[in-house]
Amino acid sequence: MSKEFKIGLITIISGALLYYGFNFLRGSDLFSPSNRFYATYSNVAGLNVSNPIYFNGLPVGRVSGFKLEQDRGYIVVSLDIDEGLMISKDASATLANDGLFGGKAIVLDVGSSQELAQPGDTLGSDMDQGMLSQFEPVADNLNTTLAKLNDVLDELSATDIKGTVDTLKYAIGSVTYKVNNLEVEKVISSTDSLLKSINARSGELKGLIASSTKLMDSLNSVPVAETLQKVNESLDHVNGLLLAIQSEEGSLGKLLNNDSIYNNLNKLLVDMDELIIHFNNYPKDFMAPLGRKNKKLKGVSQEGK
Repeated sequence: MSKEFKIGLITIISGALLYYGFNFLRGSDLFSPSNRFYATYSNVAGLNVSNPIYFNGLPVGRVSGFKLEQDRGYIVVSLDIDEGLMISKDASATLANDGLFGGKAIVLDVGSSQELAQPGDTLGSDMDQGMLSQFEPVADNLNTTLAKLNDVLDELSATDIKGTVDTLKYAIGSVTYKVNNLEVEKVISSTDSLLKSINARSGELKGLIASSTKLMDSLNSVPVAETLQKVNESLDHVNGLLLAIQSEEGSLGKLLNNDSIYNNLNKLLVDMDELIIHFNNYPKDFMAPLGRKNKKLKGVSQEGK
């Protein structure tokens, strides 16, 4: 086997491995047959060709293309899904976030209908709101709590508390003045007036007490524990994602923490570039039948020969 033939064979194999390697890192399997389906979205920002399609967290296909339907106001996305996956007529494809770096992916729900979808069918589509949607129940609970507090404060503002306090201050001052002047009879009369005034204001005091009781009941009815639990669960989810990225077990963690894949690919590209430059300059070095089989190749080191 000639050296030129070996070089050409290695070049072809290297190119094939490079192409297959890139597609493998993108989540596509070149040797798995697939069926093509379609889904429509009003906005596909962040979604690119070869982005993965997941079913229960498992990659089962990839995005293969886009078609703009400008007159209808949406974009048709082509989905290549593994042939072995059974997809029902009521299946749906949700456009969702894929990690924390703005990437997108398609999350597939195969549906529950007995009637299966056929290749070329258009699946139902939806848009995922992302991680922030997990905080919506917390926001709803907070809005309900604030509304209840606002109602209680409005009732307290409607009660004439200031008038009651002013009356009490005036009555106490009057009693003190009468006692200091030893006007016992007038003191008794003033005390009687004070009691009548307090009795007349008892309705307002009852309203104040009832409002305070309602405020306490409203605070007791607020689901504080449930709200804090949901916040903790959301924070645990974010923490889990960050730990997965920092670890070297997943694909994304390996790319971020281990530069061996980058260095190997970079070296392979440099070698291929040098080989192409040499082929452009000395094409006869690769054509053994033309008489250069046993001659020294131009520009190629013959050390060790």
